[in-house]
Amino acid sequence: MEKLKNPPLLYFFSFDPPTKSRTHYRCEFPILRRPLSLNQVRGLEGQSVRRVQTMTWDLDPIGCAPDKYGILCNQDCICKNGARCHGFNGACKCTYGWQGVACDIPKPEVSATTTPSDPSDIYSSANVTVHCKVHHVNATTLSLRLPNGSDIVRRNATRLDQTVLNIQSKDKGPYKCQASDSYGNVFNATIVLDIANCPPNRKGELCDETCDCLQGATCDWRTGCVCPSGWTGTRCQTTCPNGTYGERCVKKCRCRNGASCSPSDGKCTCTAGWYGLQCEVPCPKYRYGLRCQEICTCKNNATCDNVDGSCTCVAPWTGKNCDENRAIQSEPLLESLVPVGSIIVLVVCVATILYKRRHLCGGQAVKDGETEALLQLEQAEADLAQTVRPGWLSRWGTTSRHLTLGHLVGVGRFGHVIQAKLKTSAGDTTVAAKEVRTRDSQCYRSFYREAAVLVAVHEDQHHDNLRSNIIQLLALINESAKKYILMEYASKDNLLRLLRQARRQNEPQFLPHNLRYAVHIARALQELQRLALTHCDVAARNVLITADDVAKLADFGRARDVYTTVQYVPNDKGDRELPANRDNDNVGDEVFPLNWMSLESLESGEYTCQSDVWSFGVLLWEIVTMGKEPRYDGNNQPTCHKLARTLRRGIRLRKPPGCSGEMYDVMMSCWREIPSTRPGPDVVETKLMQMCHMILTERETTV
Repeated sequence: MEKLKNPPLLYFFSFDPPTKSRTHYRCEFPILRRPLSLNQVRGLEGQSVRRVQTMTWDLDPIGCAPDKYGILCNQDCICKNGARCHGFNGACKCTYGWQGVACDIPKPEVSATTTPSDPSDIYSSANVTVHCKVHHVNATTLSLRLPNGSDIVRRNATRLDQTVLNIQSKDKGPYKCQASDSYGNVFNATIVLDIANCPPNRKGELCDETCDCLQGATCDWRTGCVCPSGWTGTRCQTTCPNGTYGERCVKKCRCRNGASCSPSDGKCTCTAGWYGLQCEVPCPKYRYGLRCQEICTCKNNATCDNVDGSCTCVAPWTGKNCDENRAIQSEPLLESLVPVGSIIVLVVCVATILYKRRHLCGGQAVKDGETEALLQLEQAEADLAQTVRPGWLSRWGTTSRHLTLGHLVGVGRFGHVIQAKLKTSAGDTTVAAKEVRTRDSQCYRSFYREAAVLVAVHEDQHHDNLRSNIIQLLALINESAKKYILMEYASKDNLLRLLRQARRQNEPQFLPHNLRYAVHIARALQELQRLALTHCDVAARNVLITADDVAKLADFGRARDVYTTVQYVPNDKGDRELPANRDNDNVGDEVFPLNWMSLESLESGEYTCQSDVWSFGVLLWEIVTMGKEPRYDGNNQPTCHKLARTLRRGIRLRKPPGCSGEMYDVMMSCWREIPSTRPGPDVVETKLMQMCHMILTERETTV
């Protein structure tokens, strides 16, 4: 604002960097109708920038501001005398000449440093200055011993600087600073220079070869260009060969069904009719085409081709959409006629049934099991039905005209999620649109349960969307043929996929970062506990990671794994030890994530905040094992009865390799047999925070 006179455009943006590593960003600006002129910028008189389209920059974050620390960078540092504050725990890293907790106690010593200070900038033919400096010492002599054994001595000096011009391999080795005081005390400091690097963009033993690397690759003086992921060649000029990806193109692509593989990260771009991490899953029953965006038009139980949407009809139907009845067309006209009286009687009967059903269901006809599902929800979860205020569907309602569907994100047993654009007064917003997969009462029951829970959470007067770790509800579409729950779009996928992808690629596990996700979910469980609501399926697959690297709890409808494919165990009708309060009419169709369920949920179908804490303990087990599926005694598909007996005997998930005793103790406390003895979500959050603090402190001490 100070540099521009009457600025025609002003861009504001802010974000939290996901890591502490250097990240390259590219910002694309819209093409302006009238070119943007900056000819009045101070210092650029007579020059003009006619059009700005793109801008690139490298961001190298260092954490909190120098005087702040903590997860939210809201704690004040106590460090003094130029000491740097640890971004997580506030510990002070003292500069030369100081010590103590706050670096406020003088420390007699001598320091040895160089200019430039970065070893990568010290290369053959460069100029390097070695600095010797005394701190809190009345030095009578200060000397610098060079690698060749010669000494440079200064009397009654506090600083000695020696510059080596055009440094060569003969100049490498130790440079020793030594100070002596009048009491005979001697203080030493040594720095070792490794003059093995060549100047920038040069390589070879004599540094006589040029790198000229492309694609932003770095030049190593010994090996030449170090290519980024996805590139190869002497100058990083070619992409990885087909079927390979990653650094040095050594990783094999796992894409299937003709999908192409990104040479940088191995991400698959699926062909028409397929989706999934490796493009191994065909489009769901009613969708086809690229990214499963197209909706099938097949009717009368016809099979829709997942690639081109062509219909395979079943008898007696025919036609492009299988909507023409071959049998009716072949029947003689007279045989197909029905007496007029019979038609009238039939119409009267149907009208009577619909009229009675309208009164029974409060003036709304039963269609596709919707009303039945609402009644089942009210009977099964009376507390939830009382929590949401009347009119909750209409208050959050919008129309399908404002929704533009995109590609499929994931499919589960009872629902699927589509990335979509929602037209709002503020512009188009990217959302995740969850819809029922098949039109039956169980799918509708899951759909309305999730919608009701999210409405109850978001309409609470103390709920804060900005600080909540529960997926944000945006709107509902409750039309007869189209029903969607519109939620914020989590661009980084779900936690389970992130963990498994890191494990497959042998990425190093940084436990505090993953435990931070667990802390977020513990806060979400605290919010549900405050509202007396339960989730009933806390697991890594139901934790979504937003673009801001924040974990949010999702899937409140018991929709059974919408975002990824994980084995849910179908209930066996022959198992006589069913939970007492299960609906016997629907129990054969129910599926349960048994290995995540608490003991009381297995035996009686009881779901409470304490049972969610049990599942949270399994979530911690998933995080430590990088996404492995929990198994009890190697039993892949136990029944409710067998698993309940196993847990009653005190058997729990085994301690994963590399898991600390403190972490496993937290898991075991979540799996206590008596629900009231399990820790609350707030207690678990505190323990996890302490563990993160301890791990980071040990890591800092080791470094």
